Amino acid sequence: MEETKDTRTRIVEAFSSNGCPLCTMLRRDELDSFYQWVGQSNEIAKNSARIKQLLDAGGFCNFHFWRFQEMSTHYGSANIGAQLIDKLLETMRTHKQKYFVDAIKHRESHFKIWLIECHLCYELGEKERVYLKELLAILRHNGHRSRYEKSCGLCMPHLMKVIDYIEDVSLLKYLFETEIDQLEKVKTDAASLVSKRYPPLRWRQTEDEKKSWFRAIEKIAGRRGA
Repeated sequence: MEETKDTRTRIVEAFSSNGCPLCTMLRRDELDSFYQWVGQSNEIAKNSARIKQLLDAGGFCNFHFWRFQEMSTHYGSANIGAQLIDKLLETMRTHKQKYFVDAIKHRESHFKIWLIECHLCYELGEKERVYLKELLAILRHNGHRSRYEKSCGLCMPHLMKVIDYIEDVSLLKYLFETEIDQLEKVKTDAASLVSKRYPPLRWRQTEDEKKSWFRAIEKIAGRRGA
């Protein structure tokens, strides 16, 4: 119960963020997880439970593997890379070439080392589902609605996802109408930013206008790598 309360508090606080509150939450979670992966990527920690999870999953997806590399040292990346390649070589040497290729094409479970089921994507997906449900619980009551209305609001991908959890038609109507208002504001701020790109108008750009380029992209596409 306490954990749920903490999650709701964090979501409400994220209403004041620079963009979609759920994207903000997931970016923080993603960064926290990366710090844990990177911190255990050296030779000393190679037998840790977290590294074992990574090896069993076959590594990260393309996006998260390169993000991991950006945060890790070359030694940490080399250490993880060597262990993953060792598992891949073992799999390839154990099975005949044609069987191996056919199994990959048919996505057989024992070749997941090659197909890669990203543990971090899964972890973030689970948290995202919790956040979607908690956001709806927050917005069912009027207490935090005014604060949500003043926020940037949900990105389009999260708006589409949250619809699957809505049973109350009036709540769907509220989210839809609020989203239109929030999109209008981002559009106005972005257009105003462009119109003020040259001095002396540049010095009159508001904070919302300066953030509008980021908000516009996130509104349409969601957070990077989602």
